[in-house]
Amino acid sequence: MSQKINTFQKKCWKNYKKDLGVENYNYGLGNPVKVHVPVDTNIGNIMIVGAYPTAHFNTVNSITNVPVADHLYPFSDERYFDGSSVRPVKSGEELTELYLKPLGIERENCWITDLVKVFLFKPGHIDKYKALGYPTPNVHRKDFMKLAKKSLTYLYDEIELANPKAIILLGTEVIRTVLNVSDKKAKELMKPETVQKKIRGEDYTFFALPHPGIVMRNSEAGKAYKKKLAAQFDYIRTNHLNQPM
Repeated sequence: MSQKINTFQKKCWKNYKKDLGVENYNYGLGNPVKVHVPVDTNIGNIMIVGAYPTAHFNTVNSITNVPVADHLYPFSDERYFDGSSVRPVKSGEELTELYLKPLGIERENCWITDLVKVFLFKPGHIDKYKALGYPTPNVHRKDFMKLAKKSLTYLYDEIELANPKAIILLGTEVIRTVLNVSDKKAKELMKPETVQKKIRGEDYTFFALPHPGIVMRNSEAGKAYKKKLAAQFDYIRTNHLNQPM
């Protein structure tokens, strides 16, 4: 199986950007935006699917949080110096603190991936590039749904390889794309229950969880999602991980 995983990793690294039509896609100083190939590839346990990777953000000419390069792997747990201070990769920290620890599972016991496997630039990032005189990237956050649908074949390959006992989908966009439901239905599925779906003829168990970004909000919506997430965790631990609290 390790050979099959490596074959997929090499295929993903070599072909993903070409298959999605984003070959000539670079950061401002010319670094190519790389493909975030899954590195945490445990088989037969929990699979976690995020939306798309984050990046390394640096302070450039006094402008903070400028995306300049990729981190190492999906939901990376590395730390780096950004030109001003040492900082963690936020997505990796959130995955550990908001999901893995409450569920009582270790990173090494998961298959961790993103649906879209390249960083996407938000409007604020583009504004920073313009202020610095950098070339404007040609792939944007608004392209997510289009790229997500094109990425499903890669995700299906991963699911076959991972053979997970449960798949955690993070966020409305991932839920609606993978489960092929509306935005409204995706939000309705965020409750303490499983969702069953066939992928290439095989039945798989899914959990529809809120995205860490909305869980972290200091708002009424954020509080509501935290409460909803806690109930989902209790259900997953008790019924699927055999870890009652």
